[in-house]
Parts: sequence; C-alpha cells; structure tokens
Amino acid sequence: MSSPFHLPLPPTDPAVPLPQVPGPKLQPFTPTGHTQIDFLQFVGAGKDRDSKVWKVNIDGHGPYALKMFMFRTWETLSNTSGKYVEADLAKPEFYVDYLAPFSCECRAYGRLKQEQREDLAVKSYGYLLLTPEQEVAVTEAMGVDDEQLGEPDSRLNGVNFWHRSEQHRGHPIYAIVKEFISSECDYFTQSQVSHLWSDVEELHGLGILVRDLHVRNYMNGKLVDFSRAWTMYHPCLDINPKRLDWLRAEDPQELLEAICSWGQITPLDSPLEIPPDLERCAGWYGGEGDKGTDPSEYDWRKWEEDSVAADKFVLDELYTHDGDGESD
Repeated sequence: MSSPFHLPLPPTDPAVPLPQVPGPKLQPFTPTGHTQIDFLQFVGAGKDRDSKVWKVNIDGHGPYALKMFMFRTWETLSNTSGKYVEADLAKPEFYVDYLAPFSCECRAYGRLKQEQREDLAVKSYGYLLLTPEQEVAVTEAMGVDDEQLGEPDSRLNGVNFWHRSEQHRGHPIYAIVKEFISSECDYFTQSQVSHLWSDVEELHGLGILVRDLHVRNYMNGKLVDFSRAWTMYHPCLDINPKRLDWLRAEDPQELLEAICSWGQITPLDSPLEIPPDLERCAGWYGGEGDKGTDPSEYDWRKWEEDSVAADKFVLDELYTHDGDGESD
C-alpha cells in the first residue's frame, strides 16, 4: 500500500522566494522566513475563510497586518479554480503553486514588485512561516477549543481550525506581511471612485486578473486582497480566448456592482459618477464592446533569468502529456 501523498515543504535555510515555479514570486520577510511576532489584535477573516488577519508587531517594529492562510488540498483546488485549466497539471503541487490563495497573493505582489507598481495595492513586505509555537499561540488567542486545535501536525483530517490535511503534514502556517491600515478607514471615497477602474486596468496590463473586486477588498481606495488573482504566466490565463473573454468580463462587472452597492449605503455630496470606461467593459459580456486590457498578453518571460527554461517548463513539464497525469 502506497504512503499518503505529502506536498513538498518550503526550504527555510535559507528561505526562498515562493512559489517555486517560473513566474513572479514573493521574497521572504527574513532570511529564514521566521521571526519574533507579537500578536496584538485580530482584525478580520478573509473571504470564504481563506485567511485570518492580525495586527502585529514584528521584531519590535510595526504595526503590520499579518495575513495567515488556511490550507487547501490540491484536490479541492483542482475541482474549484482548477476547472478553468484546459489540461491537467502534471503534479499535485502545481495546483497549489498556481491556485492556492497564498500562492495567488505571492505571485500578484511579486509582479507589482517587479514592475515597481506597489502603489496599485496595499503594500506587501514579504512572507513569513509561523513556528509551531506561534501557530498554537495565535490559534488559542482566537478562542479555538482543544478539539479544533491540537498540535500542528495532529488531527490532519481537513476539518481542524486551519484545515490542515495529511498532505500538509509538517507544513507551517503561511503568512504575508502587509502595510497596516486602520479599520476606521473607508473602503474608498467618492473622489477615489474615478480611478478604481483605471487601477484595475493597470493591473490587467501587468498580467494580473484580480477576480475578487468587492467593497470589502478595498481599504482607503487600495486593493488589499489578491487571494483569487491569476498572474501571468498562469494556466488559467492560457486558455481558449473566447472562454477567457468571459472570465475577464467578471472584473469590471464586479467592480461596477461594488461601486453601485457602496453608493447606495453611503451619504454622497453629489450624484455618483461611474467611469465611462468601466461601464463599457462591464457591459460587454459576449457583445462587441470594449473588453479592456488582456492580462494574458503580458510578457512574463522578460523577468526570467532563463526564458528558454521557463518556456520548456510550460511546454514540457507543467501539463500532463499523452494522458499520463499521475504523480510519482
């Protein structure tokens, strides 16, 4: 009987940029990915419980926002976001590298750093890996009982607090250090509405399809969440153009709905003006109108140290071939 599958552990001596596939990556916050963290205040849970966010001090400095990610099995990722991939990925870990919320954020923030466009979102400073002691401390601080907590590698059934399964045995909680913005700040203001779509179009031009443009994903007019984002190169952006057009149309449609719903519950000094470019793109959905910038056209190879090897990975290693989809 074969042993249970385990996802590869991240290197920590030294820590390396993640995820470990061609394309943008996020650097570790410290050389080892570990450091001293003071958990000050719980400030929120990510959409669909992807993450937990705490206000923290790190090595006596701060405050920062620390976004800690829940685990997802590769099978879950394959059956959800992975349904858009037009050929099976060759290894289970590739689904994690491209589709897990932590990986999505690493890739998006990595691209913003490459292009020196960190002004388009709340700033990220790198990733951290929680020690087992830090995991227990922050989990207990959230009032989790013993049955949900246990030791970090026990009760690996996927229904524990962090959703850790057997395939995640030995894996730390993955976290991203971000700029801290007080929850007292508005999602955005009326004066900021005019540039929300142009910012998203800038992201599209950098090869980032956001895929989660909701009011609560903004703070002070800046995006704070890329946990659903696809960043070139990405297998979900390398699909039939007509199918991709429909997926691209979701970004302007979601942003338009977010602005309109915000305007309905917010006292305004004057009538809310929707950017005309946003209305045109949001109204496309299969018509002949403006589809906006295509993220899949971004030249991601220009950042690769060995573009030939990167192309070889995509062509020969990323996808299954001749029906051979089993991992060793």
